[in-house]
Amino acid sequence: MIIKYSKKSLIDIAYFSIAVCVILCYGSISFGSENIYQSQIPATTSPTKVEMNSSLKFLSLSLKDSIIYALRNNFDIEISKLNPMIGDYDITKEKSKFDPTFNLTGTIQNSKTPINSSLLFGVNAISPYLDQGRTANAVLKSLIPTGATLSLEYNIFRDLVNPNSFRLLNPSYTNFLEAKITQPLLRGAGWFYNRSLIYIARNNKKISLAQFKSTAMEVSNSVQAAYWNLVKAKEDLKVAKKSLERAEDLLRKNKIQVDTGTLAPIEIIVAEAGVASRVEAVLTAENAIKDKEDELKKIMNFADDEIFSDASIIPTDKIVFEPKRVELKDTLKIAMGKRPELHELQLKAENAGIQIRRRKNELYPQLDFTGGTRYTGLAENLVDANDSTFSGNFQGEFFTLTLGIPIGNRSARSEYNKSKLEERQANINVKKKELDIVVEVRESVRQVMTNIERVKATKKARELAQKRLEIEEKKYSVGRSTSLEILRAQEDLATAEGNEAKAIVDYEISLGNLEKAKGTILDAYDIKLEEEGKT
Repeated sequence: MIIKYSKKSLIDIAYFSIAVCVILCYGSISFGSENIYQSQIPATTSPTKVEMNSSLKFLSLSLKDSIIYALRNNFDIEISKLNPMIGDYDITKEKSKFDPTFNLTGTIQNSKTPINSSLLFGVNAISPYLDQGRTANAVLKSLIPTGATLSLEYNIFRDLVNPNSFRLLNPSYTNFLEAKITQPLLRGAGWFYNRSLIYIARNNKKISLAQFKSTAMEVSNSVQAAYWNLVKAKEDLKVAKKSLERAEDLLRKNKIQVDTGTLAPIEIIVAEAGVASRVEAVLTAENAIKDKEDELKKIMNFADDEIFSDASIIPTDKIVFEPKRVELKDTLKIAMGKRPELHELQLKAENAGIQIRRRKNELYPQLDFTGGTRYTGLAENLVDANDSTFSGNFQGEFFTLTLGIPIGNRSARSEYNKSKLEERQANINVKKKELDIVVEVRESVRQVMTNIERVKATKKARELAQKRLEIEEKKYSVGRSTSLEILRAQEDLATAEGNEAKAIVDYEISLGNLEKAKGTILDAYDIKLEEEGKT
């Protein structure tokens, strides 16, 4: 990066400092092994040159620099790159249902009831009966991928009654430790069913990455088109200025000949009219450059930047015609494997297939097996009750088989049939996108081939226009032509030069469109997206 300024003033230094800060702080995309989320880029990827002073600012950019700036600053990119991050949280959310839970419950219950019993109180009167209960319960529970629910429960119950006529222990502690498993055998059973939502969430993240890549490709293609259109506008200005120089040279020669009396004064008026029209063309070309600069700045989000909004962009990439051979068959093969839109639809079709398998499982009746073991203890105090529980002297096992058959089961059947239709839709969308890609690639290849022939034709037309102007100038020098014919020949040459430049620019744009159609436009500029291929 080179900073040039006309004088060492405080204003120049301030511009310089701000520009450096902006250039270094715009980071979110980089080359090579770097990724789009990184905040900095290597020094070698800095803009080629920034020139500014207090009244005039220049920003020299290559096409690669322009794409990088756009991918750093474009709002659509900023929005779409957040979706994969959101997808990470969705995956974690689906995994969280296998997280164990730990519950603690404490209960205090006091009851005083009237008892009309001489057996308990020994008197013939209604007396109060007091029952105090204290319960502490701890449960550790977890779902495992097979669909089974594992639980470990420890319960402490303290009971005190008054009067106590028949109980051996008062107060008494009754504890139990229970380990239990409940495993679905039909509905809700199996590793795939219980992890299917995780698979869908992972695919959804891949879909968001594909959408992110699609957005980046669209932005990159828009940048390359805007960049080359700016180059074309600057070439048009060069052509207009060159045409103006020719007209001014003709006017100067005419004035000399009129002064010497070898040419009629009317020829000066014709030449002046030619100069005036060329001046208008120059002004129009200068205005077109500003329009094309604004289009490029808009994509790069520089339009409202106080430093760069008024800067003149100097494209460093020049139009050079280098015809390339394009094989349609190979291009189609690459596009089918690289286009992120197709990959996105394929993932949606895969998700639809997962949903079918999931909904099919929900058609089954409920058949759950429950089994476990319980250790119980009893004592007058808590310590002894715990010892009694863990002694293993009071052990029991239990097994349960539960069958539930939904009558009709219309909800599950409707969801299953709906998911089959959604999968059919998803597969049709994949085939439709494949057809769209074929058509787009074929059109892009044809456009490249057509533009190659256009460049050759316009080059020939420009050479012929140049020869015609030379002939007219020779004829004019011997009095066999007029100023009007010279101006016409000059205008034809300017038109031919503009047409040749436009054909070359259109060829460059069509190459970018072809890379976009193939899905390789980011690869062409060595731009890597973070977590590409990683989920």
